[in-house]
Parts: sequence; structure tokens; C-alpha cells
Amino acid sequence: MSNVLYEQRLRTGGLRAVLGLVTVIVIGAMVSVGRSGTHSSLAALVEIFVPLLLLSSVAMVWRIDVRVVTDQGGPGLAIAYGFGLIRQRFLSSDIVSVQAKNLSFVEMGGWGYRGSLKVFKYAALATRRGEALELTLSGNRRFVVTVDGPEHFVDALRK
Repeated sequence: MSNVLYEQRLRTGGLRAVLGLVTVIVIGAMVSVGRSGTHSSLAALVEIFVPLLLLSSVAMVWRIDVRVVTDQGGPGLAIAYGFGLIRQRFLSSDIVSVQAKNLSFVEMGGWGYRGSLKVFKYAALATRRGEALELTLSGNRRFVVTVDGPEHFVDALRK
């Protein structure tokens, strides 16, 4: 069983607004195109799955919780997306070092979840620019997440 040492809910209002606007625009465009005439079965599938994909993206960023948790191995980082529907965990054995940084969107790669730890060995969860927690992980990988007061996470992860 793990204990929570430090926790923060990310500010995702801007990201939700942008994704919501994109969803409304795409659905509106699909409705207007759908009224124009002939439909293929592929077009019908696209009309169903594209809005569902966009709506699920909005649900995933509606609430993101970042926690420093501890278990037998020591403190690690746990991230819960969309009220815990998807979880990401960085075990203490995988964390080589942690530091607080101040980063721009360009340095993080843009808004949202960017990169891939498996493919590019870099990933970032950016809901805004500015204060961020950077984890250097085993295998020369790096993960960045924007949080308020990243030094609190650094202190908790170093316990």
C-alpha cells in the first residue's frame, strides 16, 4: 500500500477550453459536411469516432492529479488523468534525479502530453508555461510536468 507525501491538482482550465473549442468546431464542420449529400460507411465511422476521441481527450484533461507516493521502495511520482481513468507511475528505483525548472512552451514541446518515454526518451505534461518538475529517469529518459511550487515535489521525492 502506498502513502501520499505531497499532492496537487493541475490547473487545466486553458487546456480544457482549447480542446472543447476544437471539439465544437470539428463537430460543427462534420454536421455541415454531413448535410451536403452522399455518405460512405467510412465517412459515417469518422463522424462517430472523431467527436468521441475529442470528447474523451477533454475528459482526460478535466482533472489531472500529481502525487508523490511512497511504498516499500521509497518515494515515487504518480499521475492520474481523467479522475484516475489512466494512471502513470514513476517508481523510486527509476528516478535518477529531480529538479525544479522554469520552462517555456518551446522547451516543453507545446501544450498537452508531448513526446514518448519509450520512443523519444522524453515526455512532457504541459498545462501551462513556467514552473515545472523535471525527472531524470533510468535509461537516459526525461519527464517534465508543470506544477505549482515544484520545489515541494523535489523535497518530497528526496525523502
